[in-house]
Amino acid sequence: MSEQYLKIGSYTPEKDGKEAVIERDYFQQGWIVKDEEAFLKFPDKVCYVPELSNEGYTRQDFLDMCNGQEEFATMLFEMVDWQSPETLKNELFDMREIDFCPVCKKLYFMAGEQKPCPICGRNPEEVEHADTESERRPSEPGGL
Repeated sequence: MSEQYLKIGSYTPEKDGKEAVIERDYFQQGWIVKDEEAFLKFPDKVCYVPELSNEGYTRQDFLDMCNGQEEFATMLFEMVDWQSPETLKNELFDMREIDFCPVCKKLYFMAGEQKPCPICGRNPEEVEHADTESERRPSEPGGL
């Protein structure tokens, strides 16, 4: 029994001076190219092209966007369905689904709630409150 991979549309890379050929198909919310086999088996082969761009993304691009963290790169690839991966990643930050720890330099899941980094234990609320404007610069002479 052969493995079944999700394949939406097709991408043929540029060759012999000819432009890449992008043939999009409709998937969930938009017209895209999405190739699960390319993502899983060929890190330098284009596996995703968003609806509003001709930029092709490889598995390595997803890994680079996700700090080299395999779990996040895979999640991002699985979730994109029309937008650029960068846009989706920004939405996940905005919705507090993920966060980036400045201490251990890792992404981590938040599930909509502010919580300490599960990798190093850094508490984002403590760091945010400690980094107020008044604590960053000394008071001016003659001030209260």
